[in-house]
Amino acid sequence: MESFVIVRGNQRVVEVTAEIDGIIRKKTLRAAFQLEEDVPIGLFRNNRGLKEDDFFELQDGWNGAEYELRWEEERRSRVARPADQAFAERPMSPYYPSLPPDPAPTPEAFSKWMFYLHDHLGQATAICVHPRYFVSFRHGSHLQLKLGETLKMYTADKEVDEQVGMHVSVVKVNEELDFILLKSEFNVVERGPSIARAQESEPFTLAGFGNEHGRLSYLPGTIHSVRDTYFEGDGKQLGPFILGTSPSSRGDSGGGIWGSRGLIGSNFGCTTMPLQYHHLAISEAATHLSGISI
Repeated sequence: MESFVIVRGNQRVVEVTAEIDGIIRKKTLRAAFQLEEDVPIGLFRNNRGLKEDDFFELQDGWNGAEYELRWEEERRSRVARPADQAFAERPMSPYYPSLPPDPAPTPEAFSKWMFYLHDHLGQATAICVHPRYFVSFRHGSHLQLKLGETLKMYTADKEVDEQVGMHVSVVKVNEELDFILLKSEFNVVERGPSIARAQESEPFTLAGFGNEHGRLSYLPGTIHSVRDTYFEGDGKQLGPFILGTSPSSRGDSGGGIWGSRGLIGSNFGCTTMPLQYHHLAISEAATHLSGISI
């Protein structure tokens, strides 16, 4: 029987493996929450701190119990990114965050979290968001999928006939946001990707199967607007979505939108940019500058 505890920390919930004698090591918790060694941490149960050394003693009835990990966020040494050692650090500017965000990541940073389902139209992208959970699109060939239905999923770096694949089941369907949530009965990866909120003008890399060869391919893009945008489909209101600039194709549905800080979205489809009159854009810019005196 697997021994684990449920750990909450900074709006994240992670299942962390514990040792059979009822202890959990600090380095295990730091790895699960992507914290550096110099960040002090405390583990709490029912708001009471646990006895610690290089490990925490979990106390009676610990298997499957819920704990809270606390640390000072401002002392966190490393910004969570999907690419460990994939980016060179740049010096902090006195003008930050006015400078553009870090460049979009390369495939090496996120390819291990890219998967696909195979249907009559070819590969349908699925993105890992947790060691056991994956997200794909709802529209098109996935409209007929039902809760509890079992599908076969494959890693994005190999063809169907080059791998055995793994079974996942549909555990949630969201029509408004156009996604389905898939679950595996075992951990497919060691940990899920960092998930970040998109920022306007943020560069990103779109990863999907929108090409004639049916292989994972990549497109650059930039977040245009993070304002809530809605669409009409089959008499329903869909959204909210954010807008980006990337010339995606049909096979890119459900494709991962990867920024320098992690996964920032999933591709829904293509649309035209909303009409923006120049005087409205100028007024908006003036609003942002209203607190500045020269």
